[in-house]
Amino acid sequence: MPLLAFAFLAFIGLGLPDPMPGSLWPELRPFYGVPNAGLGLILAVTAGGYVLAGIFTARLIDAFGIGWLLVASLAATATAALLQSSAPPFLGFVALAALAGAGGGAVDAGMNAFAAARFQPRHMNWLHGFWGVGATLGPAVAAALLAVGFGWQAGYLAVGLALAALTLAFFLTRARWTGAGPSDGPRHTAWTVLRNPVARLQVAIFFLYTGLEAGAGQWAATILTAGRGATPAEGAAAATLFFAALTGGRIGLGFVVDRIGADRLLRLLAPVAVLAALGFASGRADLAALGLLAVALAPIYPTLMARTPARLGAAAAAQAVGLQVSAATLGVAVVPATLGLAADLAGAAVVPWLLAAMAAVVGVLIYRLPTRR
Repeated sequence: MPLLAFAFLAFIGLGLPDPMPGSLWPELRPFYGVPNAGLGLILAVTAGGYVLAGIFTARLIDAFGIGWLLVASLAATATAALLQSSAPPFLGFVALAALAGAGGGAVDAGMNAFAAARFQPRHMNWLHGFWGVGATLGPAVAAALLAVGFGWQAGYLAVGLALAALTLAFFLTRARWTGAGPSDGPRHTAWTVLRNPVARLQVAIFFLYTGLEAGAGQWAATILTAGRGATPAEGAAAATLFFAALTGGRIGLGFVVDRIGADRLLRLLAPVAVLAALGFASGRADLAALGLLAVALAPIYPTLMARTPARLGAAAAAQAVGLQVSAATLGVAVVPATLGLAADLAGAAVVPWLLAAMAAVVGVLIYRLPTRR
């Protein structure tokens, strides 16, 4: 239980800095005097660091152990946030975003590998629910500091101090973090893991799933305001509803996933996600359909992570988890941008139908996964 509590804190810490660039961009852009493309650069280098860290996490666990990996990775994220709070030149800010991405990616892959080896699917769902708590707290603290007269730097300082405290906590407990990698047998590289068709299938699901999740959350407001008569405030509220339902779904379904069975729960919810996506695409009960879609999608990422050791074997699990985290990061980066291109070419009304098609593909792939060890 103490390690589980620390794991919850780690996922809150993982979520704290993720939305900061976007939520503070109205303050960051005029401060640095850069175009809006500057935000895309920050997000791109952050994603690049995340992807590379996910690929190499298994090797780092083998070399240094999961405890030291978590300490070093949390220290990297804390250092990045603290140095960003000093308002360095823009290129320095971007370089620190790459460091933050690498640290966050290693924490994400390392904690998922540890949790998949040591915890139950319900715990994994709760872990990712706590990421949502952190992703909500970070911008909320930054907004509160702005409201009382502080600059954008104060938000990064607050996040950096919180991550520094978390780093110290993990340093003091570093010896207790064991069991994220194989204790014997051959070490698996990315290429050996990807020779397994089930591993390739899971990597594909993670790419498409996170693209679907990010696409729905990022484009919900535009879909509603561009063609359905919603005000900007109502569109923003719809996006907030989606992420709140996603977080609540992970926490709530965590209480039942072990009773129902991890694979059975995913197979039950996959068609629900498709129906909800179709309902949103058709413009019927927009908010209800969007909330139902978020709840149906909520357990996919954590539950598939939790099932990785059973499907692929303990020896391959750490490397597979790292690849899945990297694929998920690419999905977040690529799919919403592709949906934006589609919206430019055919109008925003096409986006929800593309989301529904993606939900159907994800559902089909989930049904192709083996359900036994």
